[in-house]
Amino acid sequence: MSKNHTWRALAGVTAVAVSMMTAPAAALAAFSTTENATPQFSAMRLVAPTTADVVVTCTANGAKVAVDVNSFAEVPGANYHEIKLYSPSGTLEFTGDLSKSAGKSYKSGIQPVGTWTYEIRGYYKVPGTTNKWKGSALTGTLTC
Repeated sequence: MSKNHTWRALAGVTAVAVSMMTAPAAALAAFSTTENATPQFSAMRLVAPTTADVVVTCTANGAKVAVDVNSFAEVPGANYHEIKLYSPSGTLEFTGDLSKSAGKSYKSGIQPVGTWTYEIRGYYKVPGTTNKWKGSALTGTLTC
């Protein structure tokens, strides 16, 4: 029985060796020219804006809110700035493009009285792509 196993193993090894010899050889390639490419990546840290003048006006006993961004410190290296405004319940109520006047003002409908939170941050939007780098946020609160 031992000889039978030996012959089977030898036959298996032989079959594998023969199949490797008859299979096509691996392809070889050579490059004839060289090209240099400009790296499409780099690193940048976008800090939070250092200051912002954001005011809130409360009407209807605080149930309606108007928020205006009068000014903010632009982030070095950023090509886009944005404000996000959150209601007292934590719901995102408004996102504004601070390069446009409409992005600097928000007027709410009826809202509960309380403390609103805003975030102002810079982004670097990579030209010709949908990629963007997100900076750190300057966060503040507004109370009605």
